[in-house]
Amino acid sequence: MGSFDLRAVHWAALLASVLAACGGGRAATGAQAGRGEPRVARKPVEDVFLLSGELRAVRSVSLTTPRSEGGRQQVRWLAEDGAEVKQGDRVAELDPTNLIQRLEERRLRLREAELTRESLERSSAAEADRRRAAVEKAEVEDEKSKLEASVPLEYRDPRDRLALQAKWQQTRAALEKVRLDQEAYAISSQADVTAARAAEEKARRELDTTERGLSSMSILAPRDGIFLVGMNFNQWGPDGPRKLQPGDNVWPGFPLGTIPDPTDMEVQAALAESDHGRIAAGMPARCILDTYPDRVFDGRVREVGSVAAEAFQNGGFSSRAGFPVRVALARTDRLMRPGLSVRIEVVRGSWTKALSVPRGAVRFERDGPVVRKGGELVRVRLRTCTPTECVVESGLSESDRVALF
Repeated sequence: MGSFDLRAVHWAALLASVLAACGGGRAATGAQAGRGEPRVARKPVEDVFLLSGELRAVRSVSLTTPRSEGGRQQVRWLAEDGAEVKQGDRVAELDPTNLIQRLEERRLRLREAELTRESLERSSAAEADRRRAAVEKAEVEDEKSKLEASVPLEYRDPRDRLALQAKWQQTRAALEKVRLDQEAYAISSQADVTAARAAEEKARRELDTTERGLSSMSILAPRDGIFLVGMNFNQWGPDGPRKLQPGDNVWPGFPLGTIPDPTDMEVQAALAESDHGRIAAGMPARCILDTYPDRVFDGRVREVGSVAAEAFQNGGFSSRAGFPVRVALARTDRLMRPGLSVRIEVVRGSWTKALSVPRGAVRFERDGPVVRKGGELVRVRLRTCTPTECVVESGLSESDRVALF
């Protein structure tokens, strides 16, 4: 029983001390209220608008699926997204199975065209020789008939003259016929050989095209840089299209990836529709890489889009729409890599000696802003307000005390 009384006394004393402390704290707060009121100060003030964006290269080399006769192609292998590559390194590989089959077919077709052309040339040459011999034989017969018909009558029976003249006419007609046949065959055989050679040349061109297409299945880096895998716009997820993967089907001209130029970078961001008009091109900006928060890079707003669009972030489409903003950097550092997130501080205005009052001490009424000074409401004129303070043009003086609302 005694021990219980001791515990009761202990808890009663503890409760009394807590209540005394709370009362004393309130009294101290009330006593210091006058001394804790903020003062109006003259100091440098910046009106800064914050944005978040990411690094992008101003220029980049796009690597696309090569043109081929097969149409749709399958991605067989891709370099890792963000991998550093050297000029000539393999960054992508397409499945060459269909082209290999077509290559064998066209090699066979070319060989058949070569054999057809060679056979036609040999047969044409043999037939031309035969027809040339026929012409020569007809010329001999014609010359013989001509000599016989030209013998004087005193040396021949007059009755044979008519027969010799008729024979000469026949041999001359036969010679003309074989000559015409030779010329016609020369033209037709030349046309056939030309057609065979054209078919062979076509088969050779098709084979060359297939061989070039087969060699283009390996995509090589045209320059040193960082390889960024392209997006597969046929596969959409909750955050937009996903990156290309081995096994995806692509069409000729489809962007497989890009190699940005790291020597000239800029920052891209999206401005919310409710904030449109709060920043403009030409405003200075400070860019801080989230990866290196101690590094600050100067820049300037290059462009603020006039049409809202889906913001492109981290290789995918953001779910929120906004007006595209581009910030040019004064210099590019070796630490910068495309895709790194950036905090952007757009300086909308700066004052070296502005009369500043905490924003919490300003109340915006229908007739204008007011502050509480010495227990009274004083109407003031403001130049601008930042999230933490307001720049006063008139209504207050330096070192005036104001109360927080």
